[in-house]
Amino acid sequence: MKIPSIFKLPRHQRFHMEPRYYNPVKEEIQERERRIIAEINAQKREGTYTPGTRISGSFSRSAPKKDESGLLRFVIATLLFGGVVGYLYFGIAAVYAAFGIGMVYFVVKRLKLL
Repeated sequence: MKIPSIFKLPRHQRFHMEPRYYNPVKEEIQERERRIIAEINAQKREGTYTPGTRISGSFSRSAPKKDESGLLRFVIATLLFGGVVGYLYFGIAAVYAAFGIGMVYFVVKRLKLL
């Protein structure tokens, strides 16, 4: 633990220089723009360029993902409620049973058997 002092003590000198105006995201965007412009120019030279084909494919939706957060919340709430009520009626054995059922559920879910 450091003792407070009114004097400023010298510290170890370290050389650490951060670039002043470097933005990796902006650089990546500019590189992507250059690549796309080069592709479009190449297609124009070949005569195969049709405007709007790149953007129309960008808005197509893929298969929607199945949202299982509601089921997971329901299972957790049921196990917690069952554990508390079971503990009040049967004692610690109910808590162990609820914990065991929860572990079995999550292992089965993790292995994608359900």
